[in-house]
Amino acid sequence: MWKVPKRLYIFTTGPFLLIGIGFIIAGFMASPEALTDDGHSLKYFYYSMGASSIFFPLLTSKGLSIYYKRINDRETNLIKNGIQGTAEILAREQTGTYINEQPQVKFLLLITIPGRPAYQIEHKDIVNLLDVGAINVGAKLPVFVDPNNEKNILLVYN
Repeated sequence: MWKVPKRLYIFTTGPFLLIGIGFIIAGFMASPEALTDDGHSLKYFYYSMGASSIFFPLLTSKGLSIYYKRINDRETNLIKNGIQGTAEILAREQTGTYINEQPQVKFLLLITIPGRPAYQIEHKDIVNLLDVGAINVGAKLPVFVDPNNEKNILLVYN
């Protein structure tokens, strides 16, 4: 499961919030007659910089939390409501894509779930570098399959 520690949000957005508050305080302290180099009010410049330094990091943080929540919800839904079966690896190859220095691997899988005929599926997944050597052709892995969409699967690496 994807979990983003709260301290990560604090360490990544905290400094920007402090800078933004500093700009807003500077805006209150600036003289109304003070101008920037291009002739605009220094007071409003500080206000806009402060608001931007607060708003955009909070917006980014919220967007990331929604993204990770969607990933967690998908995985949790498949574990709770999915049909558990086995996936036999028929073929595997690296796609050449790396996400956070973890390779994306394209699998050709034979999915076997109870009460349904076995079927082949092509599935791409990000694989931990420590697991790459253990995932060989012919290996059987546990899998959770969405009962409404057989292409929506969750491979469980041991």
